[in-house]
Amino acid sequence: MIAITRPTLLLNEIQCKINIQRMVDKAKRLNVQLVPHFKTHQSSEIGEWFRACGVESITVSSVKMAEFFARSGWENITIAFPFNVLEIPTINGMLEQQIKLTLFVVNTEAVERLNRELIAPVDLFIEMDAGYGRSGVLTEDITKVKQLVELIKSGAKTNLYGLYCHPGNTYHTSSVEEVQSLWADVIKKMTAVKTALGASGDSLKIRVGDTPGCVLVEEMQGIDEIGPGNFVFYDLVMNYLDVCTESDIAVAMACPVVAKNEDRNEIIIHGGAVHFSKDHLFDANEDKFFGEVVVLEEEGWSPIVEGVKLVSLSQEHGVLRATPEVFEAIEVGDVLGVLPIHSCLTANLMKSYTTLNGKGIKHLESF
Repeated sequence: MIAITRPTLLLNEIQCKINIQRMVDKAKRLNVQLVPHFKTHQSSEIGEWFRACGVESITVSSVKMAEFFARSGWENITIAFPFNVLEIPTINGMLEQQIKLTLFVVNTEAVERLNRELIAPVDLFIEMDAGYGRSGVLTEDITKVKQLVELIKSGAKTNLYGLYCHPGNTYHTSSVEEVQSLWADVIKKMTAVKTALGASGDSLKIRVGDTPGCVLVEEMQGIDEIGPGNFVFYDLVMNYLDVCTESDIAVAMACPVVAKNEDRNEIIIHGGAVHFSKDHLFDANEDKFFGEVVVLEEEGWSPIVEGVKLVSLSQEHGVLRATPEVFEAIEVGDVLGVLPIHSCLTANLMKSYTTLNGKGIKHLESF
């Protein structure tokens, strides 16, 4: 294993590429287009691993991220966030570079501003809310959908591309069957909206994006495109939802052990909220934890170590609570691996990756 002296986000490049290829293969098998979300990895080099698998169109979560990947050679980019009209000048700059952009709209104000201020046309998704309750037009509100459709179609700078839904409530399910049932309901609601639009809906694409559904659902009739992101690395949330196996997780935080507290069987690591975020899960006793410990090895890391968990985070500190046997086995100066609860946030905070052979991979925020 490479020498590590400070918190480092390790990337298993082989496993990451396996995860990418599996999703590419599934999309082909189910005859849907994969437009992967790059918000998880935010890396031009990892983006090239997707391109090597035949991916040509991508999804991002911000205009800034779209600019970054446009500079990396991507020419067909969806910005999957309700469009912020204050960023129209930046969008115009990308349109001058002949970047094909697809934006999200959820209200008439954004559509009107786009038509007044854009220098060239863009494609639009109407974001739909099929029950998640975050953003989007309710699938039941056909009147509002039709109003947006009419406004988009009548505009000189806006082309209606399709309907988009992120069923993020799959992250709160408790079984594979529940994920599949939720997706079946989403597909039913989305196709009902498309049907209700009559001739205006005939050519529209329906895109759905969330890793649990895109991994676990096999019946995608009515869906044209999928846009998952987390699958590139996976994490403990995906493992606890039975979306992935423990061995599918492609990132681990390497954290030095800096102190031990014999009175409490607690171990202090250099690895805190600024490295992991404060996302958490609950164990069998309903106690909160922030990561699972693994032993770092030459070819990756061990299975999860029983008898120890990351139970507390402050800014730079992480506290591991361990059984007496595990406590005795760990020494100050050791470097432990910790599987993250939410790899998207951990990657965003760490801003770079180190592969198992020591190669550094940069992230959007490190440029």
